[in-house]
Amino acid sequence: MMEMDLGIAVRRNGNVGVIQLTGELDAYTSARFREVMVDTIENGGANLIVSMEGVEYIDSSGLGALVGGLKRCSERNGKIMIVGAQPQVRKVFEITGLEKVFPLYENEDEAIAAFGSKL
Repeated sequence: MMEMDLGIAVRRNGNVGVIQLTGELDAYTSARFREVMVDTIENGGANLIVSMEGVEYIDSSGLGALVGGLKRCSERNGKIMIVGAQPQVRKVFEITGLEKVFPLYENEDEAIAAFGSKL
């Protein structure tokens, strides 16, 4: 079985950290994603956008990593917004009720605008 890797790219959009993911967010890759989130929060501010346009698959450990990241953000009065989730990824958020916890936006501009009203 071929293990899909997770590509992680971090940049900033104004005062919001943007983490772009490609591949699969699962038991193999979620620990690294969590580290990058913690790093980004500690070094750049409490508000994060996680871009999932390129994510084909997410499992409970990927969701667990997100929830862990959200705890960190919340301690600093920040939020995490998800952008570009594919239908199969969006479905996982909806089934688990996490779409109430992580706002899902079509694209980064929408999420930045939403932060704008909360920053």
